[in-house]
Amino acid sequence: MEEKTLTQKPIINQVEGIFLVLPDHIGREYFVNVMEQLNWFVQQIHEGDGIKKAYQEIWTTEDRANAINYVEDPLTMTHFLWLRGSNIHDLLPEIWGRIPAYESEELLEMAVEAEEHDDAVRAVLRIAVGFPNFDSDALSIFEQYLTSTSPLLRKATIQAIAYRLWTETAPLLEKVSQEDSDEDVKSFAQNILCHLRNS
Repeated sequence: MEEKTLTQKPIINQVEGIFLVLPDHIGREYFVNVMEQLNWFVQQIHEGDGIKKAYQEIWTTEDRANAINYVEDPLTMTHFLWLRGSNIHDLLPEIWGRIPAYESEELLEMAVEAEEHDDAVRAVLRIAVGFPNFDSDALSIFEQYLTSTSPLLRKATIQAIAYRLWTETAPLLEKVSQEDSDEDVKSFAQNILCHLRNS
């Protein structure tokens, strides 16, 4: 298989590691096959409930210095990888070359270009997963989506904000909690703002 050229660096957090959001067609069987080819070892499997609790597989290198969580998350409707470890940056090109994943710019572009409601919801939730750290472009997407005429999309955007709880989103949450025309959206924003202030 031809290796993917890394034209865009993934979003990296030294505490949380690297998050790669997978296309919908890349599922459990595909991931397991690649991990076995690369001589990684499964250490734990956590069964999800398909509603709130994510399905997870934790794989490591033989020395256990590096780990990858494969996650099927029902809350964000995404499959993603969480990579961490002392040599993960050296291993990343080979992993990304074998497992297709969205680059950060692609996540942003999908949100900008989404025209249908369902596509927009999926796009904003993918951003929540793919950007563990504050990112000004991602914040702009949240801000744009919170002006949508659809209360369901505005609520999904609040859910995306809640996934990471960046302190920089407080002004957005404050505005929605005070000004949104939908009481459910307003109440949801108030609850998330409270969590943010208490975290």
